Amino acid sequence: MKNKFNYKHLLTALCFVGTTLIAAIPPAYAGVANNGLFEVDGDPQDAISATAPDDWETPPKEGIHNVLKFTGIISDPYPQSIFDGGKKDIQDVTQWSWGNGAVPDKDNITNAYAAAYKDETDPTNPQLMIYFGADRYANTGDAFMGFWFFQQQVAANSTTGKFSGAHTNGDTLVLVNYPQAAGAVPYIAVINWDTTCTKAASNTPTPGQCAAANLRLKSESNGSTPALCDSTANQDACAITNLGEVNSPWPYVPKAGTTNKFPYESFFEGGINLSKLAGNTCFSSYMAETRSSSSFTASLKDFALGSFETCGVKIVKTCTNSELSADNSAIKYTFGGSVTNNGFGTIYDVKVRDNNGTPIDSSDDFDIVLAGGVTMISQGETVAFESPLTFTSTENGALNGVAVTAAATPGGTASITANTTAQCEKLALSPVISVSKNCSTAVVSDGTKLNVKVNYTGTVCNKAPSSGVDGPITLNNVAVVDNSGTPADPTDDTIPVIKDTTTPLKGQTLTAGSCLDFTGSYYPATAGSIEPKNISFSDKVTASGQSIRSEFGSAQDTATATCPLCPTCPDCPTTP
Repeated sequence: MKNKFNYKHLLTALCFVGTTLIAAIPPAYAGVANNGLFEVDGDPQDAISATAPDDWETPPKEGIHNVLKFTGIISDPYPQSIFDGGKKDIQDVTQWSWGNGAVPDKDNITNAYAAAYKDETDPTNPQLMIYFGADRYANTGDAFMGFWFFQQQVAANSTTGKFSGAHTNGDTLVLVNYPQAAGAVPYIAVINWDTTCTKAASNTPTPGQCAAANLRLKSESNGSTPALCDSTANQDACAITNLGEVNSPWPYVPKAGTTNKFPYESFFEGGINLSKLAGNTCFSSYMAETRSSSSFTASLKDFALGSFETCGVKIVKTCTNSELSADNSAIKYTFGGSVTNNGFGTIYDVKVRDNNGTPIDSSDDFDIVLAGGVTMISQGETVAFESPLTFTSTENGALNGVAVTAAATPGGTASITANTTAQCEKLALSPVISVSKNCSTAVVSDGTKLNVKVNYTGTVCNKAPSSGVDGPITLNNVAVVDNSGTPADPTDDTIPVIKDTTTPLKGQTLTAGSCLDFTGSYYPATAGSIEPKNISFSDKVTASGQSIRSEFGSAQDTATATCPLCPTCPDCPTTP
């Protein structure tokens, strides 16, 4: 098919811009077509060189080569999603409606796409560069296209036929016109949504003036600033189309031509420095549209819409200290963290929520206040959590999650999100127990014979044996056992009772620092011997207890006391 486009004027314009660039003072940043980030050459195919800029054939990957966000290839198969009833760009999103139906073939969008890049040519003043594009079903007619970048999340509601979201001052529209009349020149204009504009300033508005109701013209192509992307020029915005047939990297069927090949003027792409032309703003949605004419108030035809979050937020968290709760039932953790605005533009309504170490159970989640109670964070700013902050969890070494949400506009949809986790250190405790013992003997009669009885007393405490420092954790199942002087024979072991009671000292609970006195007695195995082998008797008492939280283990201590088998008798006569 013969290319009907007249490029004579374009070549003249490009020559003109080449001479003016020599005399001009270069800006502190590169242009959208010459910054080495993305190829805008009217061909979606990657360049052969491995060091060449990105292109659509290999989808931009977020986090690689300065890529912030990629919409993916937004498919819009015929006859889906067209504007109805003569909708216009001068109307708010809330006034738009849509449905399925037919549009002229030349206005039928088949796919749309956009990618956001961070241009760090000047590291102190990074720029938000957006590359956008769309392809259409037929090339038999003028191409009047628009590309909206919305700050709010805008979506088409399939139930109501309406759109969710709304315009915000600063939303940006890039108009790209490729008329096919003889001598026609491509045209690109950048327009900001501005509700202070009530009508056009004139029939031929200039940059800075109102182009129509709610639309303020920011920049436009002219003789010295051509629309056509030029890899040698520092352009703030540009667009280009394919001059001949080129391969499509994604499935594409033209009205006339070869499957998976774009006929001339079927593939459109461009770039815009949104930092320069929209200010310190980030965007959340992207729409490609076709229009009935080049007029600012032209009726809208087809559209393709997708999420495009160029705002960004990062959250970090540290879990720095842990201690046992007062009632020993949980671990109390001290933590800190911060939120960073790592996207473009200020973010609003910033909220941070902690999952309390229980990701499955949201009922115990709680909000974290940022330092100073701020809810708005400027581009590049980091704000710490208000401190001190604690949470409790039954998990020892809890994996604690925290999430942040924010909006691109005050009161807007909280579509900017990030989350992270912090692995809290496990609390290591060593339970302690201490026991002391005293004993005495007495001669007792059972009515037929005399026998020696050992009486003992003592104290068991939840304290360290040597230092007397209170134990770090409550002990359960505390027990005291006396071996009755026969360590090899457990059958005669005795369990004392708590002093002044008949309660056995077994299965008791000792909180940190608490003690229990005990008493007990037994008849030693050698006490009835005619010729006792020992003139004194030694036995051992063992105290043990289990931590109220089993992961901290158990504690044990022993004490030994020596008692004379033959009681002393100071008043008894002695043999000379």
